[in-house]
Amino acid sequence: MTEDSKRRNLVVVGVDGSEDGLRAVDYGVREARSHDADLLLAHAVDDAVLAGAWGVVYDPNLLEEAGEEAAQSAKQRALSMDFPAERLTTKIYMGNPGAVLTRLSETARTLVVGRRALSGLERLFVGSTSVGVAATAHCPTIMVSAASHLPETGGIGLIGVGVHTGEPSQECLGYAFAEAAHRGARLEVIHAFNLPTSFFADRSQRAEREESHAKAAGEVLATLVGPFAERYPQVEVTQKVVAAHPVDELNRRSDELDLLVLGVHGSGLPVLSPGATIRAVMAHGHCPLALVREGKH
Repeated sequence: MTEDSKRRNLVVVGVDGSEDGLRAVDYGVREARSHDADLLLAHAVDDAVLAGAWGVVYDPNLLEEAGEEAAQSAKQRALSMDFPAERLTTKIYMGNPGAVLTRLSETARTLVVGRRALSGLERLFVGSTSVGVAATAHCPTIMVSAASHLPETGGIGLIGVGVHTGEPSQECLGYAFAEAAHRGARLEVIHAFNLPTSFFADRSQRAEREESHAKAAGEVLATLVGPFAERYPQVEVTQKVVAAHPVDELNRRSDELDLLVLGVHGSGLPVLSPGATIRAVMAHGHCPLALVREGKH
């Protein structure tokens, strides 16, 4: 049985009783309603904390009760948005949250998780669950931040997809085009580059190198985008090649997007992927972020 054949029309939301989790529920409800999908609100009780430091052993019943409270809060949030009760399931799982959500992603169309918007040095560290799921999920993962510029996304009508011309981008481009077609949104394909500069290079040399790279990158983008543009002729697509640090440019553009799509490269091990650029956008982006694993099949 192939991975695609195992999938069903299901949106999974990771909930933990926090405001972050409730924001994820809001997005998950809209996602499920948009795709006529069922909704699963999942809370994981991390069994690793049952045996705490200094030999303290936590009562699993208390943790399960707390999990049930979190799940019920999420359920009430979904019902308050008029999501059909018969298509809504809440469930408590024992295990590491990242591992639980990764397992559930095997049969889901979309996984939604929340992420806090902190300040100062705290923003350098994205939660371990978000990073782990981004690296291992079998379906696209939507990460919703408290920094999102709108309480409800979709009103701008523009989706962005960040592309690195030197790495495979088939899955993330395919997802971005399909989502733009489904939403009736425009699509912006973004490639930002930051060329290393010799200490002795003058401005004219730098400008010449940037112009040359931008031209070559534009040609590569056109080759990558072409097949998808033919498949989705209804999607208005533009290409943006910008001489800027990718993190700076993607975070800047996130202010003007409904959704930013990025491809996660690597082996699927949390310690190896996602890379520094994606982690920085996860920490600082201002719109929901869709993370799509490349080459996972």
